[in-house]
Amino acid sequence: MGGIGHPYKTLEEKMRFHRKRIKYHQDRLAEWERIVAEIQQLHRLEQVSAETDLPQIARAKKNTSLKARNDFARELLMQAGKAGITPAEIRQRANENGISTPNNFPYKMFKVMKERGKIEKDEKTGRYRLTGREVPMV
Repeated sequence: MGGIGHPYKTLEEKMRFHRKRIKYHQDRLAEWERIVAEIQQLHRLEQVSAETDLPQIARAKKNTSLKARNDFARELLMQAGKAGITPAEIRQRANENGISTPNNFPYKMFKVMKERGKIEKDEKTGRYRLTGREVPMV
């Protein structure tokens, strides 16, 4: 009659044990349901009502060419100088200026420029900067 770790002598002992476990888990379930209900209530309170005016997000320019994006990134690299700049900062500034950017911008461009020796990456900070061989675009 006994299981691993529970030497039941009679069927009644086994039933009593499992009824006690069922009660314990039902109490825990009730506690979690209460917590979830409170979270849902807080979530409903935080939701914005339909009458509230939401700020409009600036839309990116739809006709931004690849050349314009890359020129923008190079210009930011030159402005950053020896301090360097991260790709995330370039994407943020591009979005602020309304330049449409794909998900991998400017990572792919930086990879190609690094392979050609035009930029270098500081491994500690993750910032890219121009090498001495890069000629500024005018």
